[in-house]
Amino acid sequence: MTAANFIRKKVGSLTLGEKLRKVRTDNRISLAEVSRATKIQVKYLEALESGAYGALPPEVYVRGFLRGYASFLGIPEDAIIRLYDRERSIRDNLAKPEVFSRFRLRVPSLPHIALSARGLVVSVIVFIVLGFFSYLYFEFRSFVSEPRLLILSPLDGDTVTEAKAVIRGETDPRATVRINGGETTVDERGTFVEELSLNAGLNVISVSSTNRFGKTRERTISVSAALPDQGGTDTALPDPVKEKSVQISIRAVSPATVSVRVDSEIVWSGKLSAGDAKPFEAFKTVEITSDIGNAVQIGRSDGSEEVLSGNAKSATVVFGPNGRQ
Repeated sequence: MTAANFIRKKVGSLTLGEKLRKVRTDNRISLAEVSRATKIQVKYLEALESGAYGALPPEVYVRGFLRGYASFLGIPEDAIIRLYDRERSIRDNLAKPEVFSRFRLRVPSLPHIALSARGLVVSVIVFIVLGFFSYLYFEFRSFVSEPRLLILSPLDGDTVTEAKAVIRGETDPRATVRINGGETTVDERGTFVEELSLNAGLNVISVSSTNRFGKTRERTISVSAALPDQGGTDTALPDPVKEKSVQISIRAVSPATVSVRVDSEIVWSGKLSAGDAKPFEAFKTVEITSDIGNAVQIGRSDGSEEVLSGNAKSATVVFGPNGRQ
């Protein structure tokens, strides 16, 4: 076998760039979406997928790009780096033709290998053992790693003109997905679709995925709803209802996970850092749930403040026109 034939056989499988492009296109993700999520310029993503390494910045940045891209696609980062190192080694060797010349002199041809029945049995056993340990390896990675979670639509920062949005995404099969605290159905391929009602203005949508080992990954997107005028519906509300509207704000004195319902509909769910504050207004009630009750302060329209709960346990409190209910 000649060196040229050996090289053609070696590069016959998918390259690093082809594998990245295949995973991306299989998931129907555009380069623009990848760029927006990873902060990697589209031209560098195109260079990675086409194998145009000469168009990339210094290697330290390339490794960072590969890790960020692999993490976004939900594939093992270390495996991608090893494949990159292997291809880089091949490129370096191809740049030194004298190395292949010496190699041809030392190995003019490959010997014919006759596989005996005993050798075949040993090979099968080795293959089974390797497959078993590969299964254990991927199960272990699932145990220690967070599940894959992609939100395909809507995208963060989108503006819609409908009162409802269809949340589409992908995660690990058998994972549990919650959107703004409500559980949704995940099919056998890990795909989920859920319709969510929107309020006029900015809507924060929190999506979490928990695998069977209890590991959770969360993503939050913001969607603006530019809803048409409802034909004077607001002005038709009775004056007593307007006078009893609820205006409160929540402020975190320490980190906490909070969910807010306005007039029985979830409008926000997510994590608050110490000092974060958010205002809310309702015609009837504002219901606030926090995993740490004394980590959240409630501010009223008259300037007064009170603690959601007197202890560090989970608490749910409903506020109406006349205060805490």
